[in-house]
Amino acid sequence: MKEKIKTGISVLIILILFPYVAAVFRTGSMSGTEQLTLDTGLEQLVAEILPVQIPVSYEKEALKAQAVIIRTNLLTRAMQYYGLSIAAEAADAVREEDLETLGFDFYSREEQIRLWGYETWEQYAKKCSEAAEETAGQVLAFAEGSQTENKEELRFPSDIPYHAVSAGVTRNGAVLGEEYSWLESVECPGDLQSADYLKIETGSLPGLPEILARDEAGYVTEVRLEGEVLGGEEFRKNYGLNSSCFTAEETEEGVRIVTKGLGHGLGMSLYQANLQALSGSQYEEILLYFYKNLKCISFS
Repeated sequence: MKEKIKTGISVLIILILFPYVAAVFRTGSMSGTEQLTLDTGLEQLVAEILPVQIPVSYEKEALKAQAVIIRTNLLTRAMQYYGLSIAAEAADAVREEDLETLGFDFYSREEQIRLWGYETWEQYAKKCSEAAEETAGQVLAFAEGSQTENKEELRFPSDIPYHAVSAGVTRNGAVLGEEYSWLESVECPGDLQSADYLKIETGSLPGLPEILARDEAGYVTEVRLEGEVLGGEEFRKNYGLNSSCFTAEETEEGVRIVTKGLGHGLGMSLYQANLQALSGSQYEEILLYFYKNLKCISFS
């Protein structure tokens, strides 16, 4: 009699748990929801880097645009680091343990869970994985090189810059030198809506800075403070300013600094890119708006 009872209980437990177990085997997820699986190679690395560089709450097309930028920069640096001349070889060679050396921060699964919480982790991780998967192999290359059928002849920029919020217009790459002369300035009217567009600080500087030069987008390129002349970006980083597009004036409370934008203002504005995605733009359209002299193509 006892054996029959035990057998009955065992069968009952199996019947109760069967749908749950089946869901886990089917989806690979403890929650039973669909989960995208990527190879533990290049695209997985892109997915791990993505949430460090762009808010995961942004539209997927904006995330996909950033995924292409990450992939291009990652391959370019990997080719240099491993001494390779072909992007496909660099894609096979790059490893997670080398990301920090290559200049990339990333979130492991455990860090993602701590950051987002277990309940939303799967949703956000899936979104990042999809952004990488749906742009797999896509990179930005110089327009003249992208016309060739020989992928070994593609020419990539040494680095593709991006930033959080512009001052209403992005900067011309010429401020970085001839190597970035391909990067043109574009209008970003949507950035004026961002909460990070304008910031006012008072009393954070030891004296009144004298602005010596600005570029066409309004960003300070040279400033003097207490006899020392600094570049605009160096000054911004030294004093923790949101942007090098700023004004300064003396007030009774101290030096008041008003900054516009967040970041260096070069390349794609992530905020504007998200607004374009919300308006229906696809990731290729977004990328080619900001990087007019580059083409989005497959490297493989």
